[in-house]
Amino acid sequence: MRDSTPRWVLGVSAGLGWLAAVSAAVVFLLVGRLLSAATAASGSGTASGALQPVAPSPGWWTLAVVAGILAAVSTGVSAWFTQWAASETERRLRVQVVSAVFRGGAVHASAQAGRLLSTASAAVEKAAQYRAAFLGPITASLTTPLLVLALMALTVDPVIAGVLALLILLVPLLIGGFQRLVRPVGGRYRRSQARLTAAFLDAVQALETLVHSRAADREAEKLARRGEEHRSSLMRMLAVNQLLILVVDAAFSLTVVVAAAVLSVLRVASGDMDLGQAVAVLLMSTLVIGPVDVVGQFFYIGIAGRASQSQIGGLLAAADSAAGGSGSAAGSGPAGAGPDDAGPAGTAPDDTDSDDADPVGSPNHAGTARDAWAEETSQAPVLLLEHVTAGWPGGPDVLTDFSLAVRRGERVALVGPSGAGKSTAAAVLEGHLTPRSGRVEVDGIALGETASAEALARARRRMAVVEQRAFLFMGSIRDNLRPAARRGLADGRAEPPDSLLWDALGRAGLRADVEAMSQGLDTPVGEQGALLSGGQAQRLAIARAWLTDAPILLLDEPTSQVDLGAEAAILDALDSLSEDRTVLMIAHRPGAILAADRVVTVGAQQDQSSGAQALSSGAQDRTGHTAAQTQETTP
Repeated sequence: MRDSTPRWVLGVSAGLGWLAAVSAAVVFLLVGRLLSAATAASGSGTASGALQPVAPSPGWWTLAVVAGILAAVSTGVSAWFTQWAASETERRLRVQVVSAVFRGGAVHASAQAGRLLSTASAAVEKAAQYRAAFLGPITASLTTPLLVLALMALTVDPVIAGVLALLILLVPLLIGGFQRLVRPVGGRYRRSQARLTAAFLDAVQALETLVHSRAADREAEKLARRGEEHRSSLMRMLAVNQLLILVVDAAFSLTVVVAAAVLSVLRVASGDMDLGQAVAVLLMSTLVIGPVDVVGQFFYIGIAGRASQSQIGGLLAAADSAAGGSGSAAGSGPAGAGPDDAGPAGTAPDDTDSDDADPVGSPNHAGTARDAWAEETSQAPVLLLEHVTAGWPGGPDVLTDFSLAVRRGERVALVGPSGAGKSTAAAVLEGHLTPRSGRVEVDGIALGETASAEALARARRRMAVVEQRAFLFMGSIRDNLRPAARRGLADGRAEPPDSLLWDALGRAGLRADVEAMSQGLDTPVGEQGALLSGGQAQRLAIARAWLTDAPILLLDEPTSQVDLGAEAAILDALDSLSEDRTVLMIAHRPGAILAADRVVTVGAQQDQSSGAQALSSGAQDRTGHTAAQTQETTP
């Protein structure tokens, strides 16, 4: 997180504050000198013990004007620079948060969408303001009084400067006390805001369900209560803030100014200062009380910023821990289940080897899955699961001692009843779920507990994934294709040509539909693809997968959300997409299964020895083996 705000930014912010304060102090000093000279010229004389004024000259006036301009420019540039730095810090922090979400994986993200939204929006904004627009200026505000008092001691009166310096030493004590006093109030405000954000997001995402189930009014009352709690916590924080500002202004600012005025009058009466020097002291004392103005900012920006910074730091640490495989899932969060594993079968029965001629796919075969395929093909498997046991966070094992190897260029269908673990196996291969035991490799890249974030990223770049429900970004068809096209371009071009996008749509069987739309590639897809049909959204996802040009294709029930008519078009598109790629397809429907070179059954009660038998229940293989957890067949 420290990289989000470079040290030079804090240095420039503090330097601009120092320059503005010193320039203003010089202006006040010159005003006092000019007044002293004018008083001396009028015959009033100069105090005997005071520093003797010098007769004003044109150079003095020029110096005063230059110092005034420098003070004004420094103040303006400081305001602009802090806003620019805050904007850049916010951008960098948001990139870090989003990157952490991707490192943590889908399991981690889906379990806490509301918290992640709150972190990526409000927390990032407050942390950016704290780091870029507060730390530098408060450093300047806390140190400029020392510069001003040093200038006062050297040029006006060291006695008054020393007394004011003693009063200034109380400021850090005040700020430290306020920090301890108001920390609970800031924490309550942050938590209430996070709860409101999460509840609002949940309500928006489930709006259709709430309306159909007639629960919208109840959810609205819940949101109203959350909103009132947040409003109360905000008003409480602002009330305490204003009270503290009032007390500090009355107790400190007034004390410093009054002390400077009283001491100036006494020094003038004793003949140790003249009128011009007294005026300079009073003017310069207004710069000395600058740190007090920061106390109110510290309460609102500092406390909220520190709390938000802690929230972001926790998210980044959790993502790094998840990416390193420190938990059972690639991310920590409540227990969840994969879309295909949401059945009562939380654990799979024990595996037995049911095909001696082809042992791959069974956990109990002689040797490892890698050795079996190496003997048959003299080629290491592209996708490897070796004695893998995996389950979702907080839940039982879904896969138990499961092994699978997929050769380069092979098309394998993973079939089985709901809850058997097909989507769990896919999540393990995608790096979203860390296995509890076993070995996982994607194109030679080892995943699992010891895998680094870089290894996960490299493995994911080797895969293109088409999920059950295609996720589409809010925007146009072009917007959804362009990121994948950039990833697939080998020549480093920033923007892919339209011809490439049209070619991808043609391969996915969607070109004719898009050409018939009035806006073509610029047709909006709506939120989560709501303006497209299920088949169109799925084929758009297939086009996006083709554009990535990844050598491995992972298909998770790509035809489960469409009718039979759209299924045929999607299967044709998948057939084109699968050319020269290694394919692992999770499937239920017969058409998808028949398109595979090999069928692996997960959690089957009986073996099948052919593609046709894989589509029927109760069949036995040619050896008569039964009750296998993992069985492989060839259509």
